[in-house]
Amino acid sequence: MITKEAKTVTRNGKATVRQAGDAVLPYALSARENAARYAQQARAYMAPRASRAATQARLRYEAQWVPRIEQARLAAGPAKEKAALRSAAAVAALRGDLTADEIRHMAHRRRRRARTGQFVRRLGLMGLLAGGAVVAWKWWSAQTDPDWLVEPSPATDVPSEPEEQALG
Repeated sequence: MITKEAKTVTRNGKATVRQAGDAVLPYALSARENAARYAQQARAYMAPRASRAATQARLRYEAQWVPRIEQARLAAGPAKEKAALRSAAAVAALRGDLTADEIRHMAHRRRRRARTGQFVRRLGLMGLLAGGAVVAWKWWSAQTDPDWLVEPSPATDVPSEPEEQALG
């Protein structure tokens, strides 16, 4: 049960709090107005600088990092495909669809095809070089031995009719 004395102390405490609030209220209002004014000044001062810094950071990012990221994506394309093929082969092997011997056989076949392809490319390149050498030799031969420099063969005399009869 609350006593009379407690009620009196409570009323006095409430009155004291009201009195302190009334005394502090003008200072709080002034502080709020000052804070709003300072915030507006800071916004006006910092906005152009922050905008300029953001633009500069974006340009630097585009100049430095975008090409690197694109290059990494391009380089990752073939690696991604190879990894997908390897993982598909691993899954097939784990399922039991492929045996270890089949995997070895496929790897051997792939290496053999790669060697054959390399040999065919080298052979084609050698053929092109040999053909180019033949064409160059023929051109050089024609330049050093033109037809107009060759001496004509001596003319043969056409035998007259009495000579033909004597010969024949």
